[in-house]
Amino acid sequence: MGSYEISPEQAVDSAIRVVKEGRVQGVKLEGGMEMAPTIERIVRAGIPVVGHVGLTPQRQNTLGGFRVQGKTTLGALKVLEDAMAVQEAGCFAVVLEAVPSEVAGIITKKLRIPTIGIGAGNGCSGQVLVQVDMSGNFPPGRFLPKFVKQYGDVWSESMRAISNYKTEVKSRAYPAPEHTYPMPEKELHEFDNLINSKPA
Repeated sequence: MGSYEISPEQAVDSAIRVVKEGRVQGVKLEGGMEMAPTIERIVRAGIPVVGHVGLTPQRQNTLGGFRVQGKTTLGALKVLEDAMAVQEAGCFAVVLEAVPSEVAGIITKKLRIPTIGIGAGNGCSGQVLVQVDMSGNFPPGRFLPKFVKQYGDVWSESMRAISNYKTEVKSRAYPAPEHTYPMPEKELHEFDNLINSKPA
């Protein structure tokens, strides 16, 4: 947030910096028609861009919160127009987030570039989920969007591992001999004699 929204010039500068310092091969920008001029400038600078339309989390406050986009005829048309605009601006792919499955499927067929769905049904060209969400690496009670399927419970497993570690450290079961570096018996004996023979 704040690295590309002010002006196309700022966006190009930020994109170049991210490519150079972050050693990435492209950038992703949220926004539709209003971001098309910015996308064009970044692409002209030789940096590949992925678009992101529908629910745009960085702008969710202007959308009324984390809400599904494109549920009405006009809303669906807006998502399509945004997707077409970022395609024409030079994006090589576009993320469709929190869009009805049917709408995402139609948009995917209308575009020449691949769509990546997140909460947009299985009619997109590909799918993405946030790793923390899909792996269950968060504390109990955290809000999860409807589209998230949790494939694991990394948080609970991590808590179990930390608890076991704490127990073994307190009982001195860890570190065990196999987790330490041994010293040859002769060297240990010499070391012990050396330090114990010196006056305190």
